[in-house]
Amino acid sequence: MEEFSMSENAKDLIQQEIDRNPFLVLSKLVYQQIYREIINGNLLPQHRIVESKIAKELNVSRSPVKMALAEMTEKGILEKVKGKELRVKKISYEECLWIYEARMMLEPEAAYLAAKRIQEKELEVLKKLVFRFEKIDQTHDHLEYKNADKMFHETIVKASRNRYLMDMYKSIECPLAMYRNQLNQLAYEECFQQHGMEKGSEYHRAIYRMLEQRYPMMAKDEMKNDVQRMYGTMSRLRGCDIKG
Repeated sequence: MEEFSMSENAKDLIQQEIDRNPFLVLSKLVYQQIYREIINGNLLPQHRIVESKIAKELNVSRSPVKMALAEMTEKGILEKVKGKELRVKKISYEECLWIYEARMMLEPEAAYLAAKRIQEKELEVLKKLVFRFEKIDQTHDHLEYKNADKMFHETIVKASRNRYLMDMYKSIECPLAMYRNQLNQLAYEECFQQHGMEKGSEYHRAIYRMLEQRYPMMAKDEMKNDVQRMYGTMSRLRGCDIKG
């Protein structure tokens, strides 16, 4: 199992925060940076997490790193394997189903509200993302797809202008990212071919058009169609050794 190394960006960010406010709680800063590494797909289940190495790379003592890792383990983001080794927890099929159900409750409603409240600058962001999806349809670049998809859906949730809905969506940010990252490690090409991901621009363009034209109910329906595709990709996790 390969040892995890913090990205240069994470190292720079934590140093900037320390320089800006030396009285910040270090364990929280470390937690935030490791969390971002997971969200961004830099820290994956196949990486071995070494406390001393992270402390050295971030130029902090081992205590705040130990506290951050312990909190992540308690929250189920990390898990212990072989007794002591830490790694990012693998997402089970059951957990994927919970994420899917949560998305089906939250995102269509967010699209409904966004169709009423979205701003022009947000529509412009979505329009550019649709163009990115058109290129991805041809290249099947799964990393680019993951990043574009994340930004597309987060933009719509924010455009709902509903703070409570945004908070609920934030609560599934980490498991959703872990699902996407884990899927990337599997037969992603097969998912493109079998579960409509090769037509990602069509689904996202349909949502964008309904938002642009301010059709709440139709935006809601198109979002349901897009999220529904997750149910198909989940079958890849169900058929793989997701516990290993």
